[in-house]
Amino acid sequence: MIKFIGVVFIISGGVLTGHYFAEKSLIRIHILEELEQALQFMYGEIEYAASDITGIFGSLSARSRYCKDFWLYMHDRLLENEGGALYSIWEDGLDKSVWSKYLLYEDRLFMGETGKNIGNLDRQSQLHTLEIFKKRLGNIILAARSEYKGRAKVCHAAGAAAGIFLSILLV
Repeated sequence: MIKFIGVVFIISGGVLTGHYFAEKSLIRIHILEELEQALQFMYGEIEYAASDITGIFGSLSARSRYCKDFWLYMHDRLLENEGGALYSIWEDGLDKSVWSKYLLYEDRLFMGETGKNIGNLDRQSQLHTLEIFKKRLGNIILAARSEYKGRAKVCHAAGAAAGIFLSILLV
């Protein structure tokens, strides 16, 4: 009876590990979608409300789920550091953000590039840059969604197979 319970725990552990890795990919997609919405919000605030970037970051911190700490950090640092370099604050915020561990290396590079180009141009250039980044991010999201379907199946199958293999090996 104890062996049976142990086998059930090992198989369950393998299945849940596979589910964890599949869920990690799904969280990445949700973060990227939230970033896309943030870029759209920035565009609207700059275009129609003529808001400054500090106020936009403050509004984004109230609207976000995953990136809330990042936007709040950006808002607070820009308020206390008048005239500081936005890009260095952006990079610090990305490094300190918990959600950035879910992003791939390419996603991080994209986020860094976004930080280099936001807030330091005239209004029309900012709007044009935001349009370009929204399109690029949309393509990244489409690729992430198509990868997720195959990756989730592999993660679930590999987790279950690993659990079964370990239970056979240990019994």
